[in-house]
Amino acid sequence: MSLTARVVSALLAALVVVIILTLQRRGGLGSKYGLLWATTSGLMLVLAAVPDVADTVGGWLGVDYTPSLVFMAALGFVLIVLVHYSGELSRSEQRIQVLMEEVALLRRQLEEQDGEAEGETAAGG
Repeated sequence: MSLTARVVSALLAALVVVIILTLQRRGGLGSKYGLLWATTSGLMLVLAAVPDVADTVGGWLGVDYTPSLVFMAALGFVLIVLVHYSGELSRSEQRIQVLMEEVALLRRQLEEQDGEAEGETAAGG
């Protein structure tokens, strides 16, 4: 990798680290995912600053073209995150459905109580 590519990669990775830390500090990123993204952005920074690490890992795994290893790892990470978010979305949809049913039942009870109160007022008045 050329020096220019290393510098640009390191700057972009550092920018991602700053964005993640800023989101974490402001509360825009939940603690559940903060550690995951902080670790990921830190790993990006290490790989950008010291690309020989990726070459070494690629050598251990028998990968001849190191960028393909980095892209494969990134794709695997994105797929895992997408599956996790799909599960979270499904659970949220189920919770919303239960809450909507509970609100409908409570609304019906309230309307029945209002109807009974109006009936008692009309009979007593």
